[in-house]
Amino acid sequence: MRILILSANTGGGHNSTADALAEQLLRMNTDCEIVDALSMISEKASNFISWGHSYVYRKLPKLFGTAYRFEEKHPPQKIYDYFAKGANTLQEKLLSERFDAVICVHVFAAMMMTEVRRRFDNRIPNYFIATDYTCSPGVASVDADGFFIPHRMLFGEFVRATLPVNKLYATGIPVRSEFYERIDPVVARRELGLHEERKTVLLSCGSMGCGKLDRHALELANRLPNDVTLVVLCGKNEELANDLNRFASDTFVVAGFNKYIPLYMSAADVYLTKPGGLMTTEAIAKRLPMVFIDAVPGCETRNFDFLTQMGVAEGSKNWKQAISKVLWLLNYPDVTAKQKDNMENFHAGISAEQICRCVLKG
Repeated sequence: MRILILSANTGGGHNSTADALAEQLLRMNTDCEIVDALSMISEKASNFISWGHSYVYRKLPKLFGTAYRFEEKHPPQKIYDYFAKGANTLQEKLLSERFDAVICVHVFAAMMMTEVRRRFDNRIPNYFIATDYTCSPGVASVDADGFFIPHRMLFGEFVRATLPVNKLYATGIPVRSEFYERIDPVVARRELGLHEERKTVLLSCGSMGCGKLDRHALELANRLPNDVTLVVLCGKNEELANDLNRFASDTFVVAGFNKYIPLYMSAADVYLTKPGGLMTTEAIAKRLPMVFIDAVPGCETRNFDFLTQMGVAEGSKNWKQAISKVLWLLNYPDVTAKQKDNMENFHAGISAEQICRCVLKG
């Protein structure tokens, strides 16, 4: 079989999902290709949407949240119509390269694939993966043969969005296999050049390094005990990394976008982060205790509420309280142990394998 994975360059999470699927398909000796669905409209459109999403997400998070809440209450027909423009190009690719199935890891891609089915009556099997712990706006407009959702407790929400229950599969969100690896924290710290015996706190605001991470990182560093290492992951935000590097020391480590995120998670005792769908799922796979900050309202607010209710994370919308929760987790191992137990029960197994087996079975 030959599988097309349609992603969208709006943050790193969707592409990480695509990578996890490609890794699994390769392991199953199945050919696949990852394509940015936005490029089906044009490269110019893809670059503009990617830039605009990143800018609003990082600089205007309240506007992002307002737009999300509006879309929740109003069917996003204009958004569907815009992404339907790529249907002709996508249809040509499907026919010329003879794909056997399509997996969409972004709702924009799924809308485009839905239009291909409507416009050309193309019955190639296609599937959608929800990468947040909620039924996002626009998913109800998607026509797919299967919807892979993050957790069984979300069935009701997706059914209320008029999706057929017989097409819903609670597989979890796919992450790369390295996030399932169990590495001793001391070994991980040694490999990363961190102090081996010190407890370690990981701070991140996603691949875009959004939020007031510079100010927050310094405030967190000042409140942590002297024998704790703080590692700040700045993502692709080079300006942020340069600003924070002025304060770098053996207990204040600054890292940009790199391939060692799974190793940093193995090295850490507590993870302070925004509740992005992929990054939280990666931490759950690593059994890494988490504290959430509500940096960007919208789908991440839904993630925040769901995951804290499920007991796999603590959280606060107040920054000072979030820091207090980090200190609490550092000082009370029985609390972190409970969170890890909840993560063990929460996880559905290796999600990428479940999804790929379902797609290949047809």
